[in-house]
Order: sequence, then C-alpha cells, then structure tokens
Amino acid sequence: MTIHVGSIAASSSLASRVQVVRSPGGVEALLLEDHALPLVSMAFGFRGGAALDEDGKAGTARMVGGLLCEGAGPYDDQAFQVALADRAIQLSFGIERDRLTGSLLTLASDLDQACGLLGTALREPRFAVPELERRRGVYAAELRRSLNQPGAVADTIFWERGFRGHAYGRPPGGTLSDLPAIDREAVVALHAALVTRTSLRIAVVGAVRPEDLAAALDEAFAGLPEGSAHSLPETALGGVGESITQFVESPQSSVFFGRPAIPMHDPDFPAAMVINHCLGGSPSASRLFAELREKRGLCYSVWTGFDVSEGVASLVGSTSTPNEHVGQSVELIGSEIGRLAQDGLDDDEIDAARRYLIGSHAVRLDTSAAITRLLLAMQFDGRSLSWLDERGPRLAAVTSQDITRATARLFGDGGLLVVSAGGAR
Repeated sequence: MTIHVGSIAASSSLASRVQVVRSPGGVEALLLEDHALPLVSMAFGFRGGAALDEDGKAGTARMVGGLLCEGAGPYDDQAFQVALADRAIQLSFGIERDRLTGSLLTLASDLDQACGLLGTALREPRFAVPELERRRGVYAAELRRSLNQPGAVADTIFWERGFRGHAYGRPPGGTLSDLPAIDREAVVALHAALVTRTSLRIAVVGAVRPEDLAAALDEAFAGLPEGSAHSLPETALGGVGESITQFVESPQSSVFFGRPAIPMHDPDFPAAMVINHCLGGSPSASRLFAELREKRGLCYSVWTGFDVSEGVASLVGSTSTPNEHVGQSVELIGSEIGRLAQDGLDDDEIDAARRYLIGSHAVRLDTSAAITRLLLAMQFDGRSLSWLDERGPRLAAVTSQDITRATARLFGDGGLLVVSAGGAR
C-alpha cells in the first residue's frame, strides 16, 4: 500500500516541499508532507552495513537485519508480528554493502504506535537463539541453492576479485563457510556498532505534520546510543583486464563485467549517466541491447549501471546467454565499448538519452516509498536538497564536449574485469 504522489513529483520544485524536521531529542529527518491519503511512509538506514562484518563472519549484518523483526522487548517473535498486524503496520529491514536499511508504512493515526514498535525493535531486539538458528538454516539453504545458479556464482566471484582485500569483496549475504561462526555474541556486537544515532538517516513522506513527526521520531530513535561514525576506505574496482570462468552445470551462462567509473559528485557524472544509458542503461534501446539481442538473439537482456557504494564508483554490467555464445557475447561487449570510446555518441543519441533520464526519473517518483528511498539515498550520498531540482537541468546541459571528455575518463583503454559462470568451458 502506497501513497500516490505523482502531482508532487511533477511539481516545479520538489526541493521546496521537503522540510528538515528536528525532534526534541535531536533526531533529524527529511519530510515531504502530503495528506492525499491517511498514510505515512518512512525509510531509514544506518551507515556501515555488511562492510562491518568481521573477517570470517560474512553475513552477520544480514543476520542482524533478519532478526530485528523476530521479537523485541516484551514481545516474542509471534507477539511482535501480531502487534504489527493488528494495526496493519508494515516493517522490514534489508542489508546492503554500505548500509542497513529499513522501511515503515502505517496509517497516520497509528504513527506513534508504529514508531513505538520500531523503537523497541531497534533498542531491544531479543536475538533469541532459536530464531537465530532458524535463520541460519534458511540462509544456509539459500546459499547452497546459489552454488548451482550461474548468476549468483558470477556475481560473488566478480565482487570478490574486484575488491580483493576490501570489505566490499565479502558477500553481503554471507558464505556457507562463515555462517556457522555467526553466533549470538557476534550478532549482538554488530548490532551495537551498527544501530546508532551517528550513523542514522531518515526520510518520511505522508500525512503527518512536522510537530507530530518530531514526537514520533523520538519514540523510534531517540533512545539509540550515540555511537561513532563509520568511514569505509576509498577503493576502486580491480582486476581490469582479467577474464575468469567458473563452471556451473547449466545450459546458460551468466556474465558480469565492469571497470572503475566516475564518482557521483564529479562534475562529469551527468555526462557519464548519459553515456551509460546509451551503452546499456536503457532497457530496450541501448547499443548493447541492439548488438546482442536485436541483431543476433544472443540474450534476453543486457544491462549496465553504476555501483556507487560509499567510497567507490564502478560501471557494472551483466547478461545471460547460452553457453556456446559466451565468447561471442563477451567479444561484442568489449568491441562495443571500444567503438563508443573511439567514436563517442552522436547528437541524436545524446538528446534521446537526456530526455529519457529526465522524464523517467519523474515517472518513477509516483509513490511514497519511491520518494522516501530517494530522500534517504540523497542523505547517504551527501547530496543537498537542491539536487532534487538541479538533477534535470544538469542532465539537460550535458554537451557533446562533455560526452567526449567523460567517455575518455570512463573507458580509458576499454579494459574490463569479466566473470562468467555456467556450462561454457
């Protein structure tokens, strides 16, 4: 259930609608107030995420996130779920490489109760051993299944090689070898380090006045420990120029490829967005889609995009293809990148990409959840509210000269880290 806020997204100034709310307890949140429906959507997160997992205990942060709704304070796991269901409150958590995220959706009339339950979950999780063991069994089954899935295998190897020696090289979902080492003590310790006021960011959209939200924020977050800031060391995708193949019994192979990219705060990043859209960012009109899918039928889909986790920027892409076509597909991807690096984009491509990137962004901001995710990501990325209004004009201002300069920076010699997993030998 979501609030439809298309009129807000289409507003001449979205930034002017967003307020910074500070609670009596000092908790800050971005609020876009909208009373179209009597609902409140909240997105929140804690900096650090799976990158804070100890060596040998990959998957601990995932375990923390998985257990936060499995009993807290006076509620056992079933009682906590009943308390949420009685008021139709939706609460969930997820883990990323650089953050632990959560989402809350509730009737506006139940916001205080919802934030009270959220606060209990964050401050007083039970982390009961039976629930931990149940989760361990679920995760182990998922990890065993993934060993036979080419996409999961290629993805894991890609990040392990690309970020060897860095926290981003560890799988956020954990590994079968590390899973047995994740005991309750490890979960409690990581929760204490991760769920803190210092690392917290919050975004809210919905039918709530600033003064009412301020009180609810304290219910949920004011009781958290202050904690300390987590700073992840800057890094860059490594292994460029290498090609790794892993056999997995399957008629299809999955291919991941990538190289370092332009950071999001760099003045050339809008131009890099246009370049990526033309290369593989468009779902059905990119150069890679045309070469691999439309002209040769080698795959169902192929995509590229930017991974901009804290301290790193990478251009990453993927496709799946029958085993006998892996070599041809990889060769075409490399040659298309080389052609783009040498010849650049023509004016029609640039214009179409700019219009799509500007228009599709507004279209995607059609629900409360989409806007809260955007406002939350902005905070983690260190963007000001003005970016909400500046994004479109910056893309519209991208010139062919910008494209030429950014293309040279983005592709360099055209080398890629390529990982394929499947039945190709």
